[in-house]
Amino acid sequence: MITAVPYVFVATADSSGMPHMAIGEQVKPDGDSHLVFENWFCPTTLENIAVNTRISVVAAVTETGKGFQLIGSVVNSTNAAILNGYDPVRDRKDMPQVLTRFTVKVEKVLEFTGGIHTDIPISR
Repeated sequence: MITAVPYVFVATADSSGMPHMAIGEQVKPDGDSHLVFENWFCPTTLENIAVNTRISVVAAVTETGKGFQLIGSVVNSTNAAILNGYDPVRDRKDMPQVLTRFTVKVEKVLEFTGGIHTDIPISR
């Protein structure tokens, strides 16, 4: 399902527990229990996973609001490509020109819906 939805919601928290939500694209499953996020540009998410690897990812179908919540930990985060600081058409000079890739090991899969649900893991 994660490859069928155009966006996933990603929740992280900093070392003090302050939560942050972001929307991700280009998420790919890797084996049975890993997700790989490519082209990640949200600096707050990257700052959070550097100090607190716990993460929640929600993939849901927009029309129904039903899907899955995947809970796990970031096991790898790398700068896959760095532009070397020059792009004359870039509007935001304060944003890094880095393609970041991070991998999440999924530990639990929960049903996700706007209606009544149990939060009992579907898998571990």
